[in-house]
Amino acid sequence: MRTRTYRTALLSTLLLAGCTPRETMPELTDRVFAVAAAQYEQLEGRLTDETLPRSAASDGKFIPSNIRWWCSGFYPGSLWYIYEYTGDKTFRELAEKNTFKLYPLKQKGTDHDLGFQMNCSFGNAYRITGEQKYLEPIHTSARVLAGRFSPVTGVIRSWDFVRKGRDWKYPVIIDNMMNLEHLYNAGLLFGDDTLKSVAVTHANTTLCNHFRPDFTSYHLVDYDPADGRVRRKETVQGFSDESAWARGQAWALYGYTMMFRLSGYECYLNQAENIAGMLLERLPDDGTEFKWS
Repeated sequence: MRTRTYRTALLSTLLLAGCTPRETMPELTDRVFAVAAAQYEQLEGRLTDETLPRSAASDGKFIPSNIRWWCSGFYPGSLWYIYEYTGDKTFRELAEKNTFKLYPLKQKGTDHDLGFQMNCSFGNAYRITGEQKYLEPIHTSARVLAGRFSPVTGVIRSWDFVRKGRDWKYPVIIDNMMNLEHLYNAGLLFGDDTLKSVAVTHANTTLCNHFRPDFTSYHLVDYDPADGRVRRKETVQGFSDESAWARGQAWALYGYTMMFRLSGYECYLNQAENIAGMLLERLPDDGTEFKWS
């Protein structure tokens, strides 16, 4: 019930502008899931056994992705949420089918996105159904992801590539907080304290190094893999190195809220509350748009 409550609150917040004055929260949620069910069923007809939805071109042409795209777990994850809410077995079948498309990823150790990909798909599949067939990919992929952790830096390396014009040695992006959910859940499922320890250590190191005094986060912190010192702090996808890249702040808020929920450590709740406070301060009185400096 807690997961459904979180999801319902999120959906209602995002779609509040479309809520009529007389529409209750259950009515709004039902409407949102009805639209989602119709749209996702249409998407399925555009896929092959090896593709997932990605986007649409300016002319409306459908653009698919392969399983290695970093968002590939979101489609099966959304199908599991639709099944969980509606109980429609059609969506359970579609969710299972698209989840197992990602099975080959369980050994992918080339970046940190493995947590996104496997937790949204296999993680939700096991959480909702309890079926044992989902367990092995969860454990295998969590151990592979944990293999990107360095005890010297205290964090999981995000990227193996170096962007042109940069000199990264051990880049870690705030997005990586989202992948800790896969590690911690797997640690709980399999009694694997190493997985939980990696998640906690990464969260602690990120808390120390990624945030400014006003609780905005840098996008990327580059570490020295030899001694763990911070080499540089920058923003790769935002406006500038000292700007608060909007999506990164959302990663941080979710990441520390999630880590508190799983671990119970109060320092994560405090961090999440401080990040939320920073975001709320940037809202205008009517709450319609953010103010970013």
